[in-house]
Amino acid sequence: MLLKPIGFLLFSTLEGVAVFALILSVFKVKMTPYLWQAIFVNLIMNMQSYMLREEFSLSYLVPVVNMLLFIFLLATVVKIPIVWSGIMTVTGYFAYAVVQSVFLKVMFGNLPVSDLQDGSLKGYLLQMVSAAVGLLISLMLYRKGIGFSPNFKKLKFKEEYGIVITLIILSLISTSIVLYYNEVWLNMIFFALVSGFFIYYAIGKEYRDD
Repeated sequence: MLLKPIGFLLFSTLEGVAVFALILSVFKVKMTPYLWQAIFVNLIMNMQSYMLREEFSLSYLVPVVNMLLFIFLLATVVKIPIVWSGIMTVTGYFAYAVVQSVFLKVMFGNLPVSDLQDGSLKGYLLQMVSAAVGLLISLMLYRKGIGFSPNFKKLKFKEEYGIVITLIILSLISTSIVLYYNEVWLNMIFFALVSGFFIYYAIGKEYRDD
């Protein structure tokens, strides 16, 4: 009886750490100083995720809540300004979602996503492989110095500030809508487009700040 929640917490925490590592490495921020805080927040995150999935059948809301908690973690622990915390979270989280969607199609073809939930061994395998690849990508990005290092304090124009916040909020709302339909290809395209947009914004911001 306890195996299901324990398995969920274990693999979801591993996955959460991989997501956090990717979020930071894309923006050239080292993860190791914040590892234990990340694990703690991920445990809290996954407990609420389990409740939303199992008790309330609101699995499509889980990523939105998780992203809000990641934003909170970046803003309070890593000390990234709140708007950039949102940009980093959406970029890294959605990039990881693209990676996982690709592995889902490669490993399981047209298997319904519902078959990978509810403590499925295939679901755990997907999480483990995705997390391992996510951590590997993060390590490579950081060691090679690949990524963006914008000036986090230079987001001062009121118009730009408002537009970015609006886009982040729309991204979060759209995530729930897209995941409600639970179509892998739709998820992949949506996550890739949104992540690509914020990467493009980060590149432009980095050049404008130089």
